[in-house]
Amino acid sequence: MIQDVIRNDFFFYSHKYFYFCTAFCLPELKTENQYIIAYKGLHEGSHDFVFSIGKPFIEKHEFLEARNGSLTARVNMIKEATQLSFTVNISGFIEVPCDRCLDFFPLEIHFKGNLYAKFSGIAGDYDGEVVVLDPEEGEIDLSQYIFESIGLSIPYRKIHPPGGDNKPACNREMMTRIVEYSVSGEQKNNPMRDQLKDLK
Repeated sequence: MIQDVIRNDFFFYSHKYFYFCTAFCLPELKTENQYIIAYKGLHEGSHDFVFSIGKPFIEKHEFLEARNGSLTARVNMIKEATQLSFTVNISGFIEVPCDRCLDFFPLEIHFKGNLYAKFSGIAGDYDGEVVVLDPEEGEIDLSQYIFESIGLSIPYRKIHPPGGDNKPACNREMMTRIVEYSVSGEQKNNPMRDQLKDLK
């Protein structure tokens, strides 16, 4: 039997040991409530969660320099008496500006990492892989870890993937404008400008 569990204006559908976060279906839910796992009432052992990451989350974290995205975070949590262990898989895409033509394109994201939560009377410490929780709190917010994981998956240079000619499939109109702008105000011998011309 499927049971509906309501907690903090956030819904989980549970069936045995599987939990499906309705953020996947209800993107209008507040982002600060979407990525919280209430572990206090769960038995020790393995639990699986699925979270949807969309435009509200992307817009909240401007550091990603993206305007939209569609990702899925699949989280396996192992609950033990003294700690929680998380295996997190994030896949999907975010729309980011190309460093060459400045046009937005979908950048594929693939991330797999581990997070450990230790129980202690003094909560708050976090180093990116280990977080200290007060066992009386009963829940953990994964939004910061998800944000950092997506950020680590973004390459230093963001360029359109190759097209049919094995060159970056940049926006030709944008490339033309950039070349024209560079020609109007720079020296004739400009290696960057010449490279841009080759992509027209």
